Amino acid sequence: MPILPDLLEMLARGPTDSDPRNMQQRYFSSALFNKRDGLLRNSLEGVDRDLLFRAVCAGLKNEDGRARGSFITVYNNLTFDEIKPLLPVIRRAVVEPAPSGIMFADRIRMAGLHILAKHRVPEGIDACVGWTRQQNHWGSKDRTAELMQILLEYGKDAKPAIPDLQEIANSLESDDHNRMRAMFPKQATAIRDTVLETIPKLETF
Repeated sequence: MPILPDLLEMLARGPTDSDPRNMQQRYFSSALFNKRDGLLRNSLEGVDRDLLFRAVCAGLKNEDGRARGSFITVYNNLTFDEIKPLLPVIRRAVVEPAPSGIMFADRIRMAGLHILAKHRVPEGIDACVGWTRQQNHWGSKDRTAELMQILLEYGKDAKPAIPDLQEIANSLESDDHNRMRAMFPKQATAIRDTVLETIPKLETF
């Protein structure tokens, strides 16, 4: 803990000529925030918020999905007032997925959507719909169901998304060219049952 400020400073540094993909940052992200054994995984008490926020903003730009996922513990350990300044960065980490570490990249994106929905941040609705439309097919059935549940957290505020969701559902049901097509009707059902049938009935939330 005595050298924590130095570690956060090092994590906040951008890539260099000798480390263009910021591998050092990946290791520091895990060492400090990993949910299993990260130094700060359970508490951020006493941590300088300016240093912390600079480190988070930098770390959420890392090209590796697993490195970005380390910061879920930060999301969980901040109050809304504390996390509010980070909301634009959290949204960006949702709509701009990490280009590598794809097996782990979903975690931080989904956690970000949950944060945006919890605090009723309107931009989270478009981010959720956009991911539903453009998601990787692997694991998409369960992911689609979770995305729909996140949308329901917005209550009637999610009603403007219905036309886009209807279009997505129609597209999934009509696709007969992809070898993953067997999964598409299940996704469409999740969209129709969870959102298209439920959101229109919401008057208050």
